[in-house]
Amino acid sequence: MTAVAPAILARNLSFSYPSYDGATVSQTVLQHLDLQVEAGTALTVAGSSGSGKSTLCHVLAGLAPRHTDGQLQGLLHLAGHDILATAPSPRLVGLLFQDAAVQLFNTTAEDEVAWGLEALGVPSEAIGAQVMLALRRFGLLDLRHRAPWQLSGGQQKRLALAALWAMRPQVLLLDEPLQGLDPVGQAEVLGALELLRQEGSTLLFTTPDFGGVARSHNVALLEGGLLAAPASAADLAAHSERLEAAGIICPTEAWNELRDTRSVLASAPALEARNLRFRYPNGPAVLHGINLTIPRGEYVALIGTNGAGKTTLARHFNGLLRPTMGTIQVMGQDTALRSTGQLAREVGFLFQRPEQQLFAATVREELTYGLRRLRLPDADARVESALMLFGLHDVAASPPAILGYGRQRAVTLATLAALAPSILILDEPTAGLDGRGRRQLLAWLSERRAAGTTLVCITHEMALARLADRVIVLHEGRITADGAPSEILPHLPWEVAA
Repeated sequence: MTAVAPAILARNLSFSYPSYDGATVSQTVLQHLDLQVEAGTALTVAGSSGSGKSTLCHVLAGLAPRHTDGQLQGLLHLAGHDILATAPSPRLVGLLFQDAAVQLFNTTAEDEVAWGLEALGVPSEAIGAQVMLALRRFGLLDLRHRAPWQLSGGQQKRLALAALWAMRPQVLLLDEPLQGLDPVGQAEVLGALELLRQEGSTLLFTTPDFGGVARSHNVALLEGGLLAAPASAADLAAHSERLEAAGIICPTEAWNELRDTRSVLASAPALEARNLRFRYPNGPAVLHGINLTIPRGEYVALIGTNGAGKTTLARHFNGLLRPTMGTIQVMGQDTALRSTGQLAREVGFLFQRPEQQLFAATVREELTYGLRRLRLPDADARVESALMLFGLHDVAASPPAILGYGRQRAVTLATLAALAPSILILDEPTAGLDGRGRRQLLAWLSERRAAGTTLVCITHEMALARLADRVIVLHEGRITADGAPSEILPHLPWEVAA
């Protein structure tokens, strides 16, 4: 009997990116890495931000250094195919990017899934059924005629996964596949991927926190480009001190600090919505008569399934969107009478995708830009404080564009910390953050809460929602529950509150 080659086999694998500034020193990311994953199994690679998880995926997929430049040494085979010699086919390997939106380019969700099948030469008469199966598997059948850019971030993630799943690659590389998904979406994704594994595909997950992914398979820690031997998730979880030191999990005291910090709520409202209705041009109606008042100093968790309208609602409060009908007031003033620039003095907004608000040549310039434009005092001191708070001094002179997703998220958080607006609206602030990043975020939220800042967090992380003064549940563009976390969360269906 012929032995089956491992699905992934790496020996003494090292990779370095070229220097971005023309210097002679390159950036080593992976060092003498050994990895073996048998066909039809699953492995999770866990590591902190900047540990090399995404780079590992790009190397395994044959993208680096072919499309990134850099130096790659060692042995790398996928199902016996020498990846260093020739690029792999899409039948051999599929890759889900950490930011799934960048791999969506068709005009409808249906076409997005069909495109890969067409590229593989699947007979046209078979494509329709396979597309419908993939869309149904990932809960997107009702959205099949919607353009990818009209979907929420979580729905875009599921669409990218559906397109990959439909092609049935031998090896599927999943760079943080649960990031930005609501609990029901996470369950659907994990179920679909497990079905694919049972059919023979090999799965490699990467994540900064393996708790939600590695339920029945081993985990290998990636630290500073070095990969440890795989171990069971239960065995690793028992070594909390090691995981904290590696920046993978956030210490309990950081959560407790936010829980124990309280602000005094003012009687005056910070944010108000009256009969708010909104429809995107040439698109569906998203918000249906929202009535909402948030007092100054309140910490609100805005939760709900992907596509419920949470981000659409939040973007009305800083003027990025304007009501189709109804009114929005910020600090007692109608936003119809104020520009987005004027609102920026009072409302800080964290985008769900950090690269959407990064544009400067260096991290330091990114933090400085808003301070200069708004002519805020003590700009230099504010920048230094924010860099320290989010651990960014080592990359202050680097372009934000070359940073990993987690550190880009930290840059956008630091930008808001430097501005210190009276209202903060944070869209999925924990997405992409490792344990160290979460600790920094929680410390900042505690500081802002104590200072009386109004906090609105859009989140699927129920640990964050439980610490809020108030939870608002949005479903299909309507508020379906509103109250204290202890009153709301225990009574929600598991799809929302798990």
